[in-house]
Amino acid sequence: MSAAALAILPELGPPGWVALGVIGVGAAAWGGYEWYQSRSHSAATTDANTRADAQTDTATDTACRTCCARLVVISRTASPQAAQHIADAQAAGKPSVLTLDRAGTLARRAVALRGIPTAPGMDRDEYPPATFAEGGAGASVRSIPLSDNRSAGRQLGAQMNSPSPATEGCKITMTVGP
Repeated sequence: MSAAALAILPELGPPGWVALGVIGVGAAAWGGYEWYQSRSHSAATTDANTRADAQTDTATDTACRTCCARLVVISRTASPQAAQHIADAQAAGKPSVLTLDRAGTLARRAVALRGIPTAPGMDRDEYPPATFAEGGAGASVRSIPLSDNRSAGRQLGAQMNSPSPATEGCKITMTVGP
């Protein structure tokens, strides 16, 4: 991993899950992406456009720091409760296309988690995550096992950093897969 990629890891979220995500879930993330590419449904044209955008974001990043697009697939196998939370939140109207905005993460997280109690061995999972402009006030928050939430975070971090780190303003389409 390049020194530049290592330098931005702390900005992407809790260093534990981000560092592990960059190292640990590449194959699982790619499997989820392959599943997403292969599924067929009535919105095939939209899927084709999303895949094309996700595959060309490296070239776009060099031309415009706010014009990249990524696809993130959270595995139902690796993170069943986090994946279900994403699916439930999106079904309730939360957006699936999110805007990367690391600078406001701490403030949005504080707003989203205000008044929500903690529990031993559990994390307060947010959707949309605080790392995105759409997170914060009004986010769906659910207590899920710490290991499940951290696994989802590793997947998110790994996919946002492949093939190169996502830039601020990058549009991330989040979905769940096998």
